[in-house]
Amino acid sequence: MFFQMDDGSSIAFFAEPSEPFYFAAQRDFDLHLALEVPVGKLHEMFEKGKAAGIETRGISDHGFIESIYFRDPNGYVIELTTPTTDAPGQTVEERMAAREKLDRFQAKHGGTQAML
Repeated sequence: MFFQMDDGSSIAFFAEPSEPFYFAAQRDFDLHLALEVPVGKLHEMFEKGKAAGIETRGISDHGFIESIYFRDPNGYVIELTTPTTDAPGQTVEERMAAREKLDRFQAKHGGTQAML
């Protein structure tokens, strides 16, 4: 299944019908998908999840973002998040500094393949 994002990109989920699926219980931070949404949408989706009877947690204030969490039928966590007004990375300078840190990390550790 492909789900198109507002920016034109997609998230895809695949299953191989010929292969058995084994779900292993995970802690929430072990395996989850986080998507950024506007602040109004975060509150709207929180209420929508609760109204639909879906396990919905939050709104959690992490200092730089606020998040809500849903659990899908396989037990995986979907996080919707929105940056707070004082979140780091809001300026060009902060984004450039973050990019430089990531570039140094990848150079030291062999690029993204070392993290996989």
